[in-house]
Amino acid sequence: MAVATRPLSDQLDLWSRRFKLSLLTLALLAFTAIIIIPFVWMVLMSVRTTGEILNNPYGLPAQVRWQNYLRLLFDPGIQFYRYFINSVFVTGCAILITALLSTLAGYGFGRTRYDFKFRGWLFALLLFALVLPPQVMYIPQFTMMATYGLINTPFALILIYGALGLPVSTYLMATYFSQLPSEMEDAARIDGASDFRMFWQVMLPLARPALATVILVNALTYWNELLLSITMVTRPDFRTLPAAMMFFVGESASDYAMAATSLVTATIPILILYLLLSDKFIEGMTAGALKG
Repeated sequence: MAVATRPLSDQLDLWSRRFKLSLLTLALLAFTAIIIIPFVWMVLMSVRTTGEILNNPYGLPAQVRWQNYLRLLFDPGIQFYRYFINSVFVTGCAILITALLSTLAGYGFGRTRYDFKFRGWLFALLLFALVLPPQVMYIPQFTMMATYGLINTPFALILIYGALGLPVSTYLMATYFSQLPSEMEDAARIDGASDFRMFWQVMLPLARPALATVILVNALTYWNELLLSITMVTRPDFRTLPAAMMFFVGESASDYAMAATSLVTATIPILILYLLLSDKFIEGMTAGALKG
């Protein structure tokens, strides 16, 4: 009897595991559909006319209108390319500032060998900045940029974006650096490496997953930021993509087809960046769970 019961229990366990796996798969498919369907709908809207969208918002295009993208990119009346270049410049420079300062600060906070004065208090102040609402800083930021004559210049956005991304980026880098083995530093120190060379050639390459996470998360934030971009910059020549996309939707008239086309076009660079950094991004996000 015992011999006959054992295969049945194993079979029940197998069925139970398959059932749980099927439920998990269905849940993940449903979650993926919820995420993807709005994007697919936006792509379909981008190849339709505004009249078609108003008549049937959720319908398929009667005729695929790829000329919407040509009009968006090359129409001199829209000048979308100018806003695109502005966004690339602002986002790229802000990411450079954030990545450079956060890696240096994260290395100093993350490695216990750098026991400088007020280290704990400074890190606590950094954690406080993580929970500080960014809205409370808008007026001081505007006043500061106006004092230095940076209003209506891309440098106002570059400096503010770079500063806003520093707290969470420094925290991520410090957490990752704190998990790296100290034997790597000891070996570099024995070979006569200076602190900066040890950071640049030994420790920073090991922290590439965390650096990729910092770049990707901040790129998404800077690229999509709207409130500061329309507050600090009012000149059309220097405005970024989020401000430009507002032109297609107004109180008296709206061009929903071109608005959807601009949204799809603005999404493509972030998708490309994610595809390039996805492996390192996932590794950086899961490093704490795997090593901690």
